[in-house]
Amino acid sequence: MTGSTQFMVRYSTVCVLLLLSHFALAQQRITGNVVDAATDRPIPYASITVLNTRLGTTSNADGEFELKTVPLPGKVVVSHLSYARDTLTVAAAQPLQIRMQPASVLLAEAPVGGYLEELIKKAYRQLRQSNTQKTYGQAFYRQTTQLDGDATKVQEMIWNTKTSSAGMEGTTLAQARYAKKKSLVSFKNFSAYTKTVVLFDPKADSAASKSLLGPNVARNFTLSLVGVTQNGPQQLVEIGFKRKTDDKQNTEQGSIIIDETTHQILRLQLETPGMPIKLNAPGYRFKEQTLAFELVFQPAPDGAVLEYTKVSIRAAVDRPLKGDLRIQTSSFTYFYDGRPTPTGLAYAPVKKGESDLETIKQTTYEPAFWQKSSVVKRTPLEEGIIKSFEQKGAFGTLLSH
Repeated sequence: MTGSTQFMVRYSTVCVLLLLSHFALAQQRITGNVVDAATDRPIPYASITVLNTRLGTTSNADGEFELKTVPLPGKVVVSHLSYARDTLTVAAAQPLQIRMQPASVLLAEAPVGGYLEELIKKAYRQLRQSNTQKTYGQAFYRQTTQLDGDATKVQEMIWNTKTSSAGMEGTTLAQARYAKKKSLVSFKNFSAYTKTVVLFDPKADSAASKSLLGPNVARNFTLSLVGVTQNGPQQLVEIGFKRKTDDKQNTEQGSIIIDETTHQILRLQLETPGMPIKLNAPGYRFKEQTLAFELVFQPAPDGAVLEYTKVSIRAAVDRPLKGDLRIQTSSFTYFYDGRPTPTGLAYAPVKKGESDLETIKQTTYEPAFWQKSSVVKRTPLEEGIIKSFEQKGAFGTLLSH
């Protein structure tokens, strides 16, 4: 090999190493928190995405977020239904504090009765038209149960998902883990709440529908205007609803946010009395049960795309000769990496008799996956709960006490 040839080889090698080094440096991890610019309070479940990429996440309940392998410099888009959308230029991997300005809330000037009913009917028609557009991606699901503040159960799953503008249509399990202790409460398949709650059922008889999203909304619900928010080009109308019924046990109520121009539904919040729950102790009974849902969608040209869902059950257990025991089971599901192209995976709907725990036990616990995954977001409280289970070697095992 001649001297000039050796020089060229060395020069080429150095160039390649420099390029690889530059590429490695360009892919950075960024962290930060999202707060209200007026109050400095954390903003939970804000959407953080990298412009012109499929990279994204949501802030946790304390407003914190993390994104791994972000190409820098780049632009980050932050959005929340109650705040003005913001775009930030990020040049280096340093902690960010994103201060969001509250969106402008307008007062209604027109009569709202017929207007609210008609807006919901338009949203219903938009749902039916866009429901054929499916999104194929993944979702991170976390479920926790606490008794008087003490964590007794944690379940985390990564699903491959098929969703539409109405909600989830099917899943297949990719990764999972769990930890639990003996307790009074047994939820065999709590994830079914997340998998089955939808804005409407396209197969249902619309003429006989008792759903909020349907042609009979005024017959079944009392409507009220909560507020109108101007968020950039969007004018978002929040409508409160309460089911008309003489049954005091069926006090279904909540609110729905609709884009006045596109008629896309961007958020549904619903609260209703809780469902029957099995207790592992005779003589004990439940009281003060509340079941709450929240579905949040991102606007899209062909129909809103599911971003996250929250489900919770709160209750008290009346124990003879003892004080009440406060119980809360909650789940958070974040949907990401969605694409319109079918994957060929077999997405299954919820089946009667399924058990979350038995399904999880059929998988192999992979600690490295959970440590590296950027979608596994935790609040400091959740971090402490997870560490306490991990220190006991609890994940993938069954604690006796």
